[in-house]
Amino acid sequence: MKHLKLKPILRTCKKYLPIILIAALAVFLRLYMLAHKVPFDADQEELAFKAKEILTGNAVLLGPKTSLGGFSIGPGFVYLWALFSLFLKGNPIAGAYLSVFLGVLLTLGVYLILRQIFSERIALAISFVMALSINFVSWDQIPWAPSLFYLSELITLYGVYISKNKKYGLPLVALGLGIGFQSHFAVFLLLLPIIVYLLVYRPIVSKKNIVFSSITLAVSVLPVVIFDLFHGFINLQRLLSIFSLGREGFAPAKFKILTTLISNSTNVFWPHFSAPLAYLIFSAVILFSLWGIYKNKTYRQLLILSNLFLFIPFFIFLFYKSNFTEYYLMTAVIPFLFILGYAFWAIKKWFVILVVLGIFSFLNIRSFAEFVRPINLWAKEQVVREIINRGGKNGYGVSLGVSPGNGFGFSYLFDYYHARPDIPPLKGQQKIFTIIVPPGYEGIRPIIQVDGVGLRWEEE
Repeated sequence: MKHLKLKPILRTCKKYLPIILIAALAVFLRLYMLAHKVPFDADQEELAFKAKEILTGNAVLLGPKTSLGGFSIGPGFVYLWALFSLFLKGNPIAGAYLSVFLGVLLTLGVYLILRQIFSERIALAISFVMALSINFVSWDQIPWAPSLFYLSELITLYGVYISKNKKYGLPLVALGLGIGFQSHFAVFLLLLPIIVYLLVYRPIVSKKNIVFSSITLAVSVLPVVIFDLFHGFINLQRLLSIFSLGREGFAPAKFKILTTLISNSTNVFWPHFSAPLAYLIFSAVILFSLWGIYKNKTYRQLLILSNLFLFIPFFIFLFYKSNFTEYYLMTAVIPFLFILGYAFWAIKKWFVILVVLGIFSFLNIRSFAEFVRPINLWAKEQVVREIINRGGKNGYGVSLGVSPGNGFGFSYLFDYYHARPDIPPLKGQQKIFTIIVPPGYEGIRPIIQVDGVGLRWEEE
């Protein structure tokens, strides 16, 4: 009987063995020496303290602030961090495990969706690219709210694509946007391409899917609305101020926006292409998609939708007169993957595709072997533990001799190890440790240094 029950399981494993191996590869590359490759800076420290607040019984209603207008997104990512922190007893690496989990989940999600749209082979090829790409690997090792964004955009784009034929299309769009609201302000950049597409390709609308979509969106913004009700709608005012900033500020250089769009897209393959080669690769993939729109009725709608998601946020920033960072055009990554899937499908000659994947593998394996992230979580943790070993839990001061932006993370680490030093040191305090980042900053020489984090103390 056991043998008979085992056969279906073995058949299923054999059937899905390629994607199981790809998922295992993705997990290994992201977890390998993880603490040495995880940043623990301002964003991570804020999220870690918010997660601790949740675990001590206090509700958190706002997520991280965006650089645009100080608007705060939803707190969903904080609650996910708190869940991982619960299992890991507050360990600062909890957020990194969360981001790795989300990255692997994204790889599997892309596989399942492209398998339905194109074929098993295309889905495996694209998921392999995602598993091995040093760009995705390093992104998934950063614990911050944007870790949710690609997953939210994948769900949103797929929901819009199937909404013409499937009743659950619009609820999927609402779910994707709701998740995106917990991730990054860039979710608002997806609204215009969604509206443009749905005006042309009308979705199936029913009372049930409208109600479900409305409830999903309402739940996703509810914590922020509750906060605003008790704080004079200050967060809503910050959101509205973003639009006035877009009319009255200083526009970023157009060339920078174009370069960002192309690099964010081609980084999927490898982040170190020369600018001319990156332009060439991007142009070739986009030309494939435009030719497909003209010639291929089967994938015309998908390609139109992917190009809308790719280019409309780009055009928005061409006319937006305010702050711009590369992260806002992370909207390009998922639609570029869909277009890349079509390009692989259109090529049809698997020898060519395997050659491309071979070159891709060589470049990314080499980059993985060379990749280092100085001033990482492990380095900061070693320095904090050294201070505690020498100074105990309290009764001393810690001075931060750090360059701008490098003084974060230490407060949470001391808190995690139940140490209560005075930061900065009290006036007249005799026992003082100095953390130096980078070593030698302002001429301060460390006694020891670990991965870009230095420490010195007054030897007795």
